[in-house]
Amino acid sequence: MATIGETIHQIRLTKGLTQQEVYSGIISRSFASRFESGANDIGASKLFAILDNLAISADELRFIHQNYQLSPYEQALATIQQAYRAQNFPAMADWIRDHQHSDRAYEQLVASYASILLQTYDHRSIPLTSATRPAFDHLRQAKTWTRQELKLIQLLVPIVATVEGLPALTPLTTKMVTNCTRYQTTWGDPFHVLNDLIAYYGACFQVQLNFHDFAAARELRAKLTAISSQQLNWDGRLDQQFWLGIWALYFGDWQAGNTLLDEIFALEARHQPRIDNTIFAIRRVRTQQARAYREEHT
Repeated sequence: MATIGETIHQIRLTKGLTQQEVYSGIISRSFASRFESGANDIGASKLFAILDNLAISADELRFIHQNYQLSPYEQALATIQQAYRAQNFPAMADWIRDHQHSDRAYEQLVASYASILLQTYDHRSIPLTSATRPAFDHLRQAKTWTRQELKLIQLLVPIVATVEGLPALTPLTTKMVTNCTRYQTTWGDPFHVLNDLIAYYGACFQVQLNFHDFAAARELRAKLTAISSQQLNWDGRLDQQFWLGIWALYFGDWQAGNTLLDEIFALEARHQPRIDNTIFAIRRVRTQQARAYREEHT
């Protein structure tokens, strides 16, 4: 594989920039030549300054450096997520079987994430097993979560509720909010972690409904609406509105909730095959259960 310097050399040439334009004030011309040839390495602060001059991020540099490919971990995670959204559960089960005992730690971890996803799809409570424990322990024991991990914290919710009880969701939520706040800047939410917070709140809502903690579920609307839609990207806005629609089926205006969900599903129906089959399943189940809840509480 090429060195970082060699990759930056190719990027610089592709963009039509001179060494003077990229390296001036950062490293000398002679050092730059050795760096681009792979002979010299460079410190992080100088590398970031060079990337600013090239107008690319560290993530994009890594992507290009890997021959325009995701990292192996990202590829594995994307494979599982795509199979889950398509409800291709046999493919997920095959991937778990083939990788849960891998020598690669990241493959074991993704296999554990996939095991949790499979169980959460149609189980009310999720116990800790040898298959789910690696992901649970990895996320539960971390003092802070990276932006990659923030996308996965929602998977902890049903296990924490099952193993430790619903009250344990309170400190978990505090930790989730604190970690998401770390990634907020004066210029907004550059890594879209508020989308992950919306997804996390959706997971909490599902668990609270499953455990019949309707008082806590009713309160979740305030947390969802506290996040301005202007802070979310398109996916986050749809996710937020979806959960508000489901909330309305239980606790708000039934007709308004269905109208909102119909509008979301009309957008989804324009894509064949569907982008995300799971929301159709969630709506079907929650509509039935919300109707029963209303009949019982009226």
